This record gives sequence, C-alpha cells and structure tokens, in this order.
Amino acid sequence: MTLFVKSSQEMKARIIKAANQNPTFRHRLLDDPKGALADVLGVSLPAAVTITVLEEQPGQHYLVLPPAPPNLDALPLADLELALVGGGRTLRPGSASPGGGVNPRRRDLPSTSARQSAC
Repeated sequence: MTLFVKSSQEMKARIIKAANQNPTFRHRLLDDPKGALADVLGVSLPAAVTITVLEEQPGQHYLVLPPAPPNLDALPLADLELALVGGGRTLRPGSASPGGGVNPRRRDLPSTSARQSAC
C-alpha cells in the first residue's frame, strides 16, 4: 500500500485511516513505525529520522510541540548588520560614500562640455 500525499496533514489523516481499517497495519505501526511508514510511503526513511507512534487511551491525550525556535538574540551580527540596526551610517559594499552613494534628491547635471555641445 503506497500513499500519494500533498501535505503532512493529509499524510497523517491517511495513515490514521489505514491504521483504523487494518489492524495488522496498526500493530506494525506501533511496533515498527519507521518500517510501516516506509512501506506506506514507498520510500526508505533516513537513518537520522526517528518516528514515534503513540496510541491514545480514553482520557489520555498528547500535545506535540515543534522544535523550539532558535534564539536569534544570541547570534552574532556582522559589522554591516550591526550598523544597520544601530541606525549608523554605513558604506554599502562597492561604494565609496555613505548609504551606497545614492542621493535621491540630487539630479546630476550634464558636464559643462556636454551642455556646450548641445547648443
């Protein structure tokens, strides 16, 4: 039995449905979750992947938490990132002036020789 799934929610729903309809699959899922899922999904799961299947009992429920988010405050900032978040003036890579050499208010005029040749 191989399942084609579009999302993890759909995959979980199909596995639960298959376990409810097939007692042999349900027992295999509890005894050898990785092997049972590999058969159902049609692929071998990596050795680093651990699968735990728990069977709820009446009055007993499980809450599964995702991995804790990384502590971004503990990560060091590069000099440029530090200057940007600190509000300081920075040199953008490849420029010789603060802020990347772009002044949106300044409109460069043609050089004197270009203005004379236009006349």
